[in-house]
Amino acid sequence: MSRLVGQELPPQVLEQLSGRNLRGHFGRVIPVVTVDAAGFPHPALLSYGEVVALDARRIGMATYADSTTANNMRQNGRLTLLLVEPEGTYYIKGTVRERPGGLPAFPGLAQWKMRVEQVLEDATRSDVEGEARIASGIRFGAGPGGAALLQQWEMLIAALRRAA
Repeated sequence: MSRLVGQELPPQVLEQLSGRNLRGHFGRVIPVVTVDAAGFPHPALLSYGEVVALDARRIGMATYADSTTANNMRQNGRLTLLLVEPEGTYYIKGTVRERPGGLPAFPGLAQWKMRVEQVLEDATRSDVEGEARIASGIRFGAGPGGAALLQQWEMLIAALRRAA
Protein backbone atom coordinates (compact mmCIF):
# COMPACT_ATOMS: atom_id res chain seq x y z
CA MET A 1 0.00 0.00 0.00
CA SER A 2 1.41 3.38 -0.92
CA ARG A 3 1.61 6.39 1.36
CA LEU A 4 2.45 9.99 0.62
CA VAL A 5 6.02 10.86 1.65
CA GLY A 6 5.94 14.48 0.52
CA GLN A 7 6.83 16.85 -2.30
CA GLU A 8 10.53 16.16 -2.39
CA LEU A 9 12.84 13.18 -2.64
CA PRO A 10 13.62 11.57 0.71
CA PRO A 11 17.37 11.34 1.48
CA GLN A 12 17.69 7.67 0.48
CA VAL A 13 16.06 8.33 -2.92
CA LEU A 14 18.12 11.48 -3.42
CA GLU A 15 21.25 9.37 -2.90
CA GLN A 16 19.93 6.54 -5.09
CA LEU A 17 19.41 8.99 -7.99
CA SER A 18 22.54 11.07 -7.33
CA GLY A 19 24.53 9.47 -10.13
CA ARG A 20 27.43 8.88 -7.76
CA ASN A 21 27.09 5.09 -7.83
CA LEU A 22 26.45 4.29 -11.49
CA ARG A 23 28.53 1.13 -11.25
CA GLY A 24 26.39 -0.09 -8.33
CA HIS A 25 23.20 0.69 -10.25
CA PHE A 26 24.47 -0.72 -13.53
CA GLY A 27 21.92 -3.13 -14.97
CA ARG A 28 19.02 -1.68 -12.98
CA VAL A 29 16.05 -0.17 -14.79
CA ILE A 30 13.79 2.75 -13.86
CA PRO A 31 10.28 2.26 -15.28
CA VAL A 32 8.51 5.51 -16.18
CA VAL A 33 4.91 6.20 -17.10
CA THR A 34 3.50 8.99 -19.24
CA VAL A 35 -0.07 9.48 -20.47
CA ASP A 36 -0.74 9.28 -24.21
CA ALA A 37 -3.15 11.40 -26.27
CA ALA A 38 -5.94 8.85 -25.75
CA GLY A 39 -5.51 9.01 -21.96
CA PHE A 40 -3.84 5.62 -21.61
CA PRO A 41 -0.77 5.08 -19.42
CA HIS A 42 2.35 4.60 -21.53
CA PRO A 43 5.20 2.69 -19.85
CA ALA A 44 8.86 3.00 -20.82
CA LEU A 45 12.22 2.07 -19.33
CA LEU A 46 15.12 4.35 -18.45
CA SER A 47 18.44 3.53 -16.83
CA TYR A 48 20.29 5.09 -13.93
CA GLY A 49 22.57 6.54 -16.59
CA GLU A 50 19.69 8.66 -17.94
CA VAL A 51 18.22 10.00 -14.70
CA VAL A 52 19.91 12.17 -12.06
CA ALA A 53 18.55 14.00 -9.01
CA LEU A 54 19.75 17.60 -9.23
CA ASP A 55 18.37 18.29 -5.76
CA ALA A 56 15.41 17.11 -3.68
CA ARG A 57 12.88 18.87 -5.96
CA ARG A 58 14.48 18.54 -9.43
CA ILE A 59 15.46 15.58 -11.59
CA GLY A 60 17.35 15.76 -14.88
CA MET A 61 16.64 13.13 -17.54
CA ALA A 62 17.47 12.14 -21.09
CA THR A 63 15.17 10.24 -23.45
CA TYR A 64 15.21 9.55 -27.16
CA ALA A 65 13.96 12.76 -28.75
CA ASP A 66 11.61 10.93 -31.13
CA SER A 67 10.16 8.47 -28.60
CA THR A 68 6.52 8.14 -27.63
CA THR A 69 7.56 8.97 -24.06
CA ALA A 70 9.13 12.25 -25.20
CA ASN A 71 6.10 13.14 -27.30
CA ASN A 72 3.74 12.40 -24.41
CA MET A 73 5.78 14.61 -22.08
CA ARG A 74 5.77 17.40 -24.66
CA GLN A 75 1.98 17.16 -24.92
CA ASN A 76 1.01 17.09 -21.25
CA GLY A 77 4.17 17.72 -19.21
CA ARG A 78 3.61 14.88 -16.72
CA LEU A 79 5.71 11.89 -15.71
CA THR A 80 5.89 9.22 -13.02
CA LEU A 81 9.15 7.42 -12.21
CA LEU A 82 9.03 4.08 -10.41
CA LEU A 83 11.89 2.95 -8.22
CA VAL A 84 11.12 -0.71 -7.51
CA GLU A 85 13.98 -2.24 -5.56
CA PRO A 86 14.50 -4.36 -2.44
CA GLU A 87 15.71 -1.18 -0.69
CA GLY A 88 12.31 0.42 -1.19
CA THR A 89 9.62 1.17 -3.73
CA TYR A 90 8.84 4.77 -4.59
CA TYR A 91 6.58 6.49 -7.11
CA ILE A 92 7.84 9.94 -8.04
CA LYS A 93 5.27 12.11 -9.81
CA GLY A 94 6.04 15.43 -11.38
CA THR A 95 5.87 17.91 -14.17
CA VAL A 96 8.48 17.94 -16.90
CA ARG A 97 9.72 20.40 -19.44
CA GLU A 98 12.10 19.90 -22.28
CA ARG A 99 15.35 21.85 -22.25
CA PRO A 100 15.85 23.62 -25.59
CA GLY A 101 18.86 22.50 -27.57
CA GLY A 102 18.87 18.97 -26.19
CA LEU A 103 22.26 17.48 -25.44
CA PRO A 104 24.68 18.38 -28.25
CA ALA A 105 27.18 15.67 -27.27
CA PHE A 106 24.37 13.08 -27.45
CA PRO A 107 22.56 13.48 -30.79
CA GLY A 108 19.08 12.01 -30.81
CA LEU A 109 18.51 12.56 -27.09
CA ALA A 110 16.16 15.14 -25.58
CA GLN A 111 16.94 16.70 -22.22
CA TRP A 112 14.25 17.07 -19.57
CA LYS A 113 13.92 18.68 -16.19
CA MET A 114 11.33 17.23 -13.82
CA ARG A 115 9.90 19.14 -10.89
CA VAL A 116 8.94 16.69 -8.16
CA GLU A 117 5.30 17.20 -7.15
CA GLN A 118 4.61 14.08 -5.12
CA VAL A 119 6.58 11.14 -3.73
CA LEU A 120 4.80 8.00 -2.58
CA GLU A 121 6.40 5.07 -0.81
CA ASP A 122 4.89 1.64 -1.37
CA ALA A 123 5.27 -1.01 1.31
CA THR A 124 3.62 -4.32 2.06
CA ARG A 125 0.95 -4.62 4.71
CA SER A 126 2.04 -7.32 7.12
CA ASP A 127 -1.58 -7.99 8.13
CA VAL A 128 -2.42 -8.92 4.53
CA GLU A 129 0.84 -9.78 2.78
CA GLY A 130 2.84 -11.22 5.68
CA GLU A 131 6.58 -11.27 5.02
CA ALA A 132 6.26 -10.63 1.26
CA ARG A 133 8.90 -8.19 -0.01
CA ILE A 134 10.28 -7.01 -3.35
CA ALA A 135 13.22 -9.27 -4.17
CA SER A 136 14.48 -7.54 -7.31
CA GLY A 137 13.66 -4.74 -9.68
CA ILE A 138 13.85 -5.00 -13.47
CA ARG A 139 17.39 -5.76 -14.64
CA PHE A 140 19.27 -5.78 -17.96
CA GLY A 141 22.54 -7.26 -19.13
CA ALA A 142 24.96 -5.21 -21.21
CA GLY A 143 27.18 -8.02 -22.47
CA PRO A 144 30.73 -7.24 -23.57
CA GLY A 145 29.86 -3.57 -24.18
CA GLY A 146 29.11 -2.92 -20.51
CA ALA A 147 32.27 -0.93 -19.76
CA ALA A 148 31.67 1.40 -22.72
CA LEU A 149 28.02 1.87 -21.71
CA LEU A 150 29.01 2.73 -18.15
CA GLN A 151 31.46 5.33 -19.47
CA GLN A 152 28.72 6.80 -21.69
CA TRP A 153 26.40 6.99 -18.66
CA GLU A 154 29.04 8.90 -16.70
CA MET A 155 29.37 11.45 -19.52
CA LEU A 156 25.59 11.77 -19.88
CA ILE A 157 25.02 12.29 -16.14
CA ALA A 158 27.77 14.95 -16.14
CA ALA A 159 26.07 16.70 -19.08
CA LEU A 160 22.69 16.65 -17.33
CA ARG A 161 24.25 18.14 -14.19
CA ARG A 162 26.03 20.89 -16.15
CA ALA A 163 22.79 21.90 -17.81
CA ALA A 164 20.98 22.22 -14.48
